[in-house]
Amino acid sequence: MYHDYSMNKILRDLRSPEKKYFILDTDTDNEVDDQFAIAYAMLSDKVDLLGLCAAPYVNDRAPDPSTGAENSYLEMVKVRDMIDPEKKVPCYRGSPRYLTSMDEPVMSEAAENIARIVRETDGIVYTAVIGCFTNLASALLIDPSIKDKMVVLMIGANAFDHNGGDCNEFNLYQDRMAAKVIFECGVPVVVLPAMGGTEKIYTTSADLQIYLKDQAGEIGNYLCRLVERDEGPLFNEDGSANCRYRIIWDIGSIAVLKMGDGAADLDIVPARTIDMDGFWKMREDLGRRMIMASNFRRNVIMSDFYTVLRNAYKD
Repeated sequence: MYHDYSMNKILRDLRSPEKKYFILDTDTDNEVDDQFAIAYAMLSDKVDLLGLCAAPYVNDRAPDPSTGAENSYLEMVKVRDMIDPEKKVPCYRGSPRYLTSMDEPVMSEAAENIARIVRETDGIVYTAVIGCFTNLASALLIDPSIKDKMVVLMIGANAFDHNGGDCNEFNLYQDRMAAKVIFECGVPVVVLPAMGGTEKIYTTSADLQIYLKDQAGEIGNYLCRLVERDEGPLFNEDGSANCRYRIIWDIGSIAVLKMGDGAADLDIVPARTIDMDGFWKMREDLGRRMIMASNFRRNVIMSDFYTVLRNAYKD
C-alpha cells in the first residue's frame, strides 16, 4: 500500500481507531523513558509492533555510538523478554556510528530490517524514532522507495519557536546529518518536539507507587526501580519527602498513534529541514507539508499508560 503524501490523509489515519503497523527505533539504555515506551507499545491493543531497533547514543554510560547501540540492544532485549518471554517481537542491533553522508547509509541489522519490514508490509508503517536517527535514515538510503509506504514519527528537535528555532536537543545534536536525510528525502514526517512538546509528559515517584508498583508484573516493578534509581526514593534518609518528577518523553509517539489529537494538537504546517548548526529552516520545495505536534495532554497520556499496563496484568 502506497500513500500519496497527503498530510490530510495521514492526519485522518492518525485520528482513526484502526490499529497501526509500527516500528520502534529506540536508544533504550540512554534514559528511562524508552523502557516505558517499549512497554506501552508492546501492551497496547491499538498498535501492531513489528520490530524493535537499537539506536546509538553517547552519554556518561556510552563513550561512543557503538557502545550506545549495543547497550540499547541489550536493554531492549531485557525489557522485551520481561513482557514477552516467547520473544515474538524481533529485536535488531543498530548502527555502530552516526551518519556522515547524505548518500551513504550506515549498514546495520536495524537499517536493513526497517527497509525489509516496510517493503513486505501490506499497509502504511509508522516508524517512531525516539533516539538518534541513523538507523532510519540509513534504511531510507538503502531503499528510497520505502518512503512511499511509511510515516516517520520523530521525537526530536524542538518546537519551531523554541529559543529562536534551535533544534539541538539530545537526539538531533548528536545526529544532524541523519535528521537532514529524513527531513529532505520526501518521507512524510510527524514531529513530536522535545522542548515545547513532549517535555510535558511526566510521571512522579508517588504516581508510580500508586498506579504501577506490584500491579503490572515484572515490567511494572522494573520501571519503578529505574525511576527510583535516577530520582531517588519517596523519602530521604532523614524522613523528609523527596518530591520528584521524571519526564517520559518517548511514550508520546505511542500515545499519538493510539489517540491522534486526543493525545496532542496535530497541525499541518509548511515543511522544514535543519541546517548543519541544528536550526530550523524552510524547505526549498515550497508546497510540501509536515505535521507538528503540540500541547501534549499529559494527564490523558499518563492515565492511558497506567491503564494499559495494569489491565495487561490483571489476574
